[in-house]
Amino acid sequence: MSTVFVQVGQCGNQMGQHFFHQVCRSDEKRSTFLTPDKKLRSVHIDTEKKVLKKVVKQHKKSIRECNVVSGKQGRGCNWAMGYNGPNNLAQAKLPDQVLESLRKEVERCDCYSGTVMMHSIAGGTGAGLGSRLVELIRDEYPLAYILSAVVAPWTSGESPLQHYNSLFSLSWLQRYSDGVLMFSNDEILHRLSGLNVNKRDRETANVTIDDMNKYIAESLAGVMLPVNSLTPKSGVCIGNEPWEMLRSVCPMPAYKFVQIGHTSKSDVTWEALASTHTHKLRRYDTDGNPFSSISTLAVVRGDSTGTFPRSIKSVESKITSAYNCVKWNPFPVDFWISSRNLNSHPGTSSITVCANSSSIVEYTESVFKRAQDMFQAKAYLHWYQRYGCDETTFLESFETLNGVINEYKEAVS
Repeated sequence: MSTVFVQVGQCGNQMGQHFFHQVCRSDEKRSTFLTPDKKLRSVHIDTEKKVLKKVVKQHKKSIRECNVVSGKQGRGCNWAMGYNGPNNLAQAKLPDQVLESLRKEVERCDCYSGTVMMHSIAGGTGAGLGSRLVELIRDEYPLAYILSAVVAPWTSGESPLQHYNSLFSLSWLQRYSDGVLMFSNDEILHRLSGLNVNKRDRETANVTIDDMNKYIAESLAGVMLPVNSLTPKSGVCIGNEPWEMLRSVCPMPAYKFVQIGHTSKSDVTWEALASTHTHKLRRYDTDGNPFSSISTLAVVRGDSTGTFPRSIKSVESKITSAYNCVKWNPFPVDFWISSRNLNSHPGTSSITVCANSSSIVEYTESVFKRAQDMFQAKAYLHWYQRYGCDETTFLESFETLNGVINEYKEAVS
């Protein structure tokens, strides 16, 4: 089964660049990521050429030129401009060019399973064009899966429009995606440096954007590269990991938002690795209320000696406690096991945990409140109305996001 990766905007292409670097250096079978002629099953989109040139230069031999789609005008950090396009007929055809490249890539697949999209939810291209493409791909391939890997902006602010952009993006993802792998810049900084998430700490932290993208890539590779648990006896990987993950952690359409954490160490016991992973986990919101996980998947890699099954009960206990798994789920933690780790170094092991957690409520409530305050004050509305985004679009997005918040609260109450 084959998956096509669609990378949108600067953030999406940088994420994909690091992810495919992980894929290409892995010893695992890569048939699900590469076509028979050793080309990546990927489509790269941006409204400007600068980032795409760097991506193509790094993966020159493995990226098809016809799968690189670029425009000539940015989207001004405006969701409406990204979604509907600028007032320029040539630039408005960009989504059609993307669909044509995607169609050709799908036809190269032996059995097309779905699309993994990578993008930001704050910028004009990632948020706006990304939302448009999710909707178009759903209409074009209604029976295929769509998994979105997205990055949420700093809560301290990147743009005055980021709350509107996030509101619309989250609303579109809830409507059209089957699952959303949510990465937060604040949470990644916290895990990599242990610092609190404020602007002063961001400036003093010794963590680069490349470090953060590498962490995201390792997290995605942790769940998407082949595992022994899903590989048949023939030893041929069928590439079903992204979609089995969806069935495991997103069993109901009301709960689509998943957080991923990844930890890798050498020469440690499985119990110690699990303890290290859960140590930096945020367990409470700012009001002191505990987060809860509806469903959880733990992917363990580097079990070359087959010792993990003897430790599975203690590791499960640590994860169940740390993620505060809901009582009504009789199987709160699912495990996948792989004999090889991502980096192939002897003695190293890793654990990647995907949790469908109520921690998403804290972020979505913040987006909802800030966007609502701006909307009631009529701040920046003309920037969106200029590109065809009317009041109805705002109200429907508020309703969709409020529904997400209420569903998660009810699930863990």
